[in-house]
Amino acid sequence: MAAPYLPMKAVAAPLPVGAGWAYEIKWDGMRAIVSNTSDGALAHSSRGNEVSARFPELQLLHEHFGELDLVLDGELVAFGDDGLPSFGLLQQRMHLERRHDIERLSREVPVVFVIFDILRVEDTETLPLPFSDRRKLLESLVDPGPTWQVSTLHLDDGAALLDAVAERNMEGVVAKQLASAYHPGTRSSAWVKVKPRRRQEFVVGGWVTGEGERASRIAALV
Repeated sequence: MAAPYLPMKAVAAPLPVGAGWAYEIKWDGMRAIVSNTSDGALAHSSRGNEVSARFPELQLLHEHFGELDLVLDGELVAFGDDGLPSFGLLQQRMHLERRHDIERLSREVPVVFVIFDILRVEDTETLPLPFSDRRKLLESLVDPGPTWQVSTLHLDDGAALLDAVAERNMEGVVAKQLASAYHPGTRSSAWVKVKPRRRQEFVVGGWVTGEGERASRIAALV
């Protein structure tokens, strides 16, 4: 089955501040659009490829919601023993094909669907709604479950959240305009992804400049 939507994506930029922005952790996982249908939970990758069979734990979401038609946007995340997202662990799950391997790894490396947006409820698309309204709807419909959770939204002090994820060596923060609609398959400046900058004092002996679009930047230290 074709993907109902391709995900909206963020641009890389400095952290925006001020009224009208909300902040979430940038999860180090695999982006997925998950649809709850009468046939079960269907998961599609960011490129629109169906990956449902690789993540059988998503069927618990279908058991919970039954026949309710939902389309949810989020990230498939594997958590390490330290409680932090581990892309290395997730990689063990991403390309499996054999049922035996999928069943074994789903027990050894469980995956959680971290949900941060809702795109459709029954016959109603929520894409035109402001992000703030979509989040309220999402939180009213979706409670945490055994294999899914709703990402925590921070309505102020994105800088503090960025500092917190940097201390834990997490991937970064996504800032979203509260008034923004959802534009499937586009990269929009209404969503901004920010990765922590590692800082250290050192002496530079030399460097090599980049090429093409990176010609004005340092490509490597010598």
